[in-house]
Amino acid sequence: MEPVAVWWATLADVRPAHEALLDSVERGRRERYLRDADRDRFTLGAAITRIAVGTALGISPEHVRIDRACDDCGKPHGRPVIDGGPHVSVSHSGDRVGVAISAHGPVGLDVEEAGRANESIAGHLLAPAEKADAAAAGMSPDALLAYWTRKEAALKATGDGLRVGLTRLSMSAPADPPRLVGWEGRPDLPGRMAMRRLEPGPGYGACLAMIDHPAAVDVTEAPAYFLRGPAGRP
Repeated sequence: MEPVAVWWATLADVRPAHEALLDSVERGRRERYLRDADRDRFTLGAAITRIAVGTALGISPEHVRIDRACDDCGKPHGRPVIDGGPHVSVSHSGDRVGVAISAHGPVGLDVEEAGRANESIAGHLLAPAEKADAAAAGMSPDALLAYWTRKEAALKATGDGLRVGLTRLSMSAPADPPRLVGWEGRPDLPGRMAMRRLEPGPGYGACLAMIDHPAAVDVTEAPAYFLRGPAGRP
């Protein structure tokens, strides 16, 4: 069974050749970012997607067609979609960029820099039962990071994104393996969604959510080594 692949990169991996892989829509979006680091994060996410999907489909990265149309407005700032598959999800935070690719069903990847998880986000993040646990036992930054990455990954897998508040989702306790416990208005999702804790490197937390995947599917993580080639190819 083909595994779900998660590729990790850092901003040091970006090369001039990666920008050449972007199509005209992606180049336009890249140029709208004001900071070099933001442009590099977007470039890496697009390059990893194109190279990895192209390898899986047996075509060159330049010929991978990615639809980024927003579900709400149609503008090209939505999640990446490959017509006919595979399913992909892109996430970045700080120095890390990750891309998840699955042939089995929708996936959602989220990575967050640990320093961003603090008590100021708790009110927008925790469901009522999770807030009660936090009030009773305290909530460490690591616990908040676990809740945050799990919920963002779940919302990316369904495609809901910012349209659904994080407080509508309930997750397993941070010390336990990640699991969707409840989703307000969507009682079917806990039984359909599997989650995995990922290892993006020191100072970061990450989670992967998978919908309607085979129970025995493996998840592999690896550095996007192919990005360091002179032409940005495997």
